[in-house]
Amino acid sequence: MPVISDTAVASAPHYNETEIRFHVIDPVIRMLGYPDAENTYLNLEEKLEYPYLHIGRRSKKDVPLGYPDYRAGVKGARGSFAVEAKAGNVPITAREVEQAHSYAAHAQVGANYFVLANGIELVVYETLSGPDATPIVKLPLVSLNARFFELENVLAPANLARNCRVAYDKKLRLADGLGSSARVRSGRYLLSEHYLRIMVNGQDCTPLVRQSVPQFAEAETQLELLKSSFDMRVSDGVVERGDDGKIYAHVEFSGATVHNQAAMEIMGIDKATFATADEFLSLDPESPTIFESLTDFTVSRGTSLPQLFGGTVETEGDILGSMFIKVAMHYSEGFISGEYIAFSDQDVSIPGQIPLRLEIDMAGTFEIQIDT
Repeated sequence: MPVISDTAVASAPHYNETEIRFHVIDPVIRMLGYPDAENTYLNLEEKLEYPYLHIGRRSKKDVPLGYPDYRAGVKGARGSFAVEAKAGNVPITAREVEQAHSYAAHAQVGANYFVLANGIELVVYETLSGPDATPIVKLPLVSLNARFFELENVLAPANLARNCRVAYDKKLRLADGLGSSARVRSGRYLLSEHYLRIMVNGQDCTPLVRQSVPQFAEAETQLELLKSSFDMRVSDGVVERGDDGKIYAHVEFSGATVHNQAAMEIMGIDKATFATADEFLSLDPESPTIFESLTDFTVSRGTSLPQLFGGTVETEGDILGSMFIKVAMHYSEGFISGEYIAFSDQDVSIPGQIPLRLEIDMAGTFEIQIDT
């Protein structure tokens, strides 16, 4: 169903202002959803006074007035726009834009956007960009039906509320140039060193167990491959100042392969939360901020753990483990980078056998890009 009829499009250049409102703007306003929903409003021809434009003593007769044709918005939320109609043959010049902007920017209105329409086109401006700004939407009436989504993306109630949401950061900044939180866009970490030890009753039995239990030899081989052949990434996260005033980093890791990712998720080591006692993020690589994270995890006997290149290994006993990570980092120009060390202890209880502990130490470097 078209927003405006082909007849209206063809006749619009000859319409007077009232006809532009009836045949063009009214259908657009209704199709956008005003004032159909309970949380929206539509006001027509509000009287606006401009008391500050007069210098010296004045009477009520001296107060200039304005009457915007429409004002629509979302109740109880930031988000509104003003609309000004012009006759079909009146071009939209700087004068018309300035008039509509004065309505949108008025203290009684405070609209986020303003719209102008004549018999040729419909244009949308952002109020804060001023009367000289370029339109953010510019639709010839002949294209309005096909491109109506461009108006909806800005002015439909749900989009208007979302586009105009304002949140004020009242917490202490993370560092100079940052607010109290920063979103992780992407990141990568490199494994430069690793050590694997198999402890039985407190004794290092790595060579003996490696020979008799192939899975442990395979684990060491996979660590070497992670160090030399794979790109390991941070997929998501946020660095933020908590309600207690401390700085926390919540990070999600991407596995080196799909199978590695699945194994990390089963073990619960695909995410980590870091905390620091430092008040601000360091800007000096010689004096880095120290973050620490401790994650406990459990894998029940009989769990099928995916291997790096596919296939699974069924655990012969319960695994009770922990992962401690210590990070030394600094912030510079949109990047957090530094070094890390990680210690993983896994206590393995196999029925009928002596319990053993698998200790894995890892170290490397990382770089994470954040939104500033």
